[in-house]
Order: sequence, then structure tokens, then C-alpha cells
Amino acid sequence: MTNRRGVLKALVIGSLAASAGASRFAVAQSARVFRLWLSAPITGDQAQYGADFRRGVELAVEQINTGNLAPGFRFEVAIEDSKSDPKEAANVAQKFASSKNMAAVVGDFSSTACLAAAPIYQRAGIIMLTPTASHPDITRTGNFIFRNTPIAIFESNIVADWATKDMKVKRVALIGRNDDFGRVQSEYLGARSKANGAQVVGTEYINAADKDLKPVITKLRAANPEVTYLSMFQVEAALLMQQAREMGFKTTFMSGASLFNPQLINLAGDAANGLLLVSSYFPGDGNPKVQAFVKAFQAKNNLTPSKFSAHSYEAALMIADALKRAGSGEADKVRAALAATKDYDGVIGKLSLDSGREVVLNLQRLQVLNKEFVAWKA
Repeated sequence: MTNRRGVLKALVIGSLAASAGASRFAVAQSARVFRLWLSAPITGDQAQYGADFRRGVELAVEQINTGNLAPGFRFEVAIEDSKSDPKEAANVAQKFASSKNMAAVVGDFSSTACLAAAPIYQRAGIIMLTPTASHPDITRTGNFIFRNTPIAIFESNIVADWATKDMKVKRVALIGRNDDFGRVQSEYLGARSKANGAQVVGTEYINAADKDLKPVITKLRAANPEVTYLSMFQVEAALLMQQAREMGFKTTFMSGASLFNPQLINLAGDAANGLLLVSSYFPGDGNPKVQAFVKAFQAKNNLTPSKFSAHSYEAALMIADALKRAGSGEADKVRAALAATKDYDGVIGKLSLDSGREVVLNLQRLQVLNKEFVAWKA
């Protein structure tokens, strides 16, 4: 077991213990600094999501400290830019792993970035909690790797059941990003739809750099799907919706929570109307915890928090909650407490982690109506 597994790192506040048997990680006389790192796309094509992560984590750290939510510890956040690129994410992970002043990581954003970084964190005995990445292999890396977003198959099955069971759709198509996330989620959406008796009439993958999506739209338009599932992020989805509208492609677009971001509507405009999607978090939820979060976030950032801000905010708070329940700064104890999370009541709902460290929570059905995200009504 490495020193990282034995002790969560702490910075000195006040005088250091002088005894020969003192830990390599100094303990402050009053409170220890718990260094929380954030790995996220601060620059690059997915920088909007990185900004959402940053705002959520910074608000959480502020509330953890002012509310004394992790007694005996004072949280500090340090941020590194992964660009949502696997090589950069691995470099960030190596930097974190070599630091003597870190304890846990919130991040990364994409499944591809997380798959590259997770083995490094696992070997170092560092807790990694991704707020967004859903690829099934991420948490399979090892027992220090967590997420508070649903695994791809869980979310995909809910979306597919909504379309093919509740809406009685018989013809579906799939358009996904040509990456780990897009291919895995599309695979699950297609498999569940077929199991429910629907026909998959077309499957296409696009690259983030693609600007002309008309050939893809032309092909799927000819297949006449009632529903087209989107497994992508807001920039390419907005472009797709705009071009589909221009070409008269009449289909209902549906997605998981990857498209629950106000930026989608800012980019797509009226073309986003009619999108159906699911999310664990919705700022219009009347839950007092959700409304308190939205109010605090708006006061700090002058923005309505997105789903991505909510999940990163919750990730930091879940780590603080585990630290409190562990009653210790020992990494193995904090990891075990986090793994034992049950009926945690937060802004993304009441959640638990199962034996595979996968989150169990409810998803809400939403739609875009008059260029706003609202609760779905059948």
C-alpha cells in the first residue's frame, strides 16, 4: 500500500509536529487543508463544460468551509486544464499523482479523458470522482474511481424505454460522436430499442470537427425515423439541429443529459425546440435544496447552474461528506466511506452508490419548449 493510500495529504497550518514518528504529511494544529483538485477542459472545444465544472466546485468548496461541512479540514481547490484530451488528462493525472499536497480529484469531463487518467489515480491511491463520464470501463479501473452521473446503460435504457415503450415509437435512428462516449451510448440505445420491438433504421457517427452534416441528415431523412437519438455534446448537436431544420428533416430528437446545457439553446435557437432529454437535475425543481443551490449559484456567478455545474458541485460535497463520515484523514477510510454512500440527499436528488461504485438515482424527463428547458408533459 502506498503512502497515498495510507494518508490523505495535508498542508501545514501552524507549527509542524516535531517528533521523529510524525507523518510525512504534516497535520495542522487547528485544521488541515484538504487539497481538492479539478481536472477539466478549461480550454478547447469543451471549455464550456470546464467552466461549468469550475463554478460548481468553487461554490461547493466555499460552502464546505463556511458551513464547516468537513470538521477539522479546510478545503482548497486547484485547477488543471485537461482540454478533455486523453493525453492531456493523463499528464494532469501524473502531475497530481506526483504532488505531495493532494487528496482527491473531481473530473474529468469526457469518458475518453477519464479512461486515460483513471489508471494513474488508481495506482496512486487517489480518489477520482467524475461528474459526467458514463463509459462502463471507467469505474472498473479500480476501487478509488467513482462517478455521480449514471453509467451509460442506465441512462440509455431510460431514454429508449421512454421512446419505444411510453411513446410507442417503432422506427429510431442514432447519431453519435465518434468517440468512446458516443459509440457506447448509441450501442446501448439501439440495443434497448430493439429489445423493446423497435427497428433501428440508421446509425451514423460524426466527428467534432465536422461542419457539414448534410450527408448524414440526407441519409437518415430517407430512412424516416420517428425518433433520432443524439449521443453528443452541445456544439455539434446545435449544428445538427440547425441543418436538420433547414433540410426539413422531421424527427423527434432525444438524448441523455449530455445536451442539458443552456449553451445548446444559445447556439441552436429555435431549432432546439422539441428536443426531449433526461437529467438528474433540473433548476426548475421545487425541491428546497435545489432552489437554495440555484440561488447561491446565481448570486455568485450571475448564471443559472447547468446540470454539469450541479454534478461537479455535488461531487465536491460528496467527498466532504465521506471525509466527515470517515472521521479520519486516512485515504482508505475516506474511500470506504465514499463507497458506502447511501441515501445522500443533494441537488441532483437522493442517491446511493452500489457495489460497483455506480450511482443509483432518479432521472427527470425534460423538453425544450419555446427555447427553454421545461418539465416534459405527455
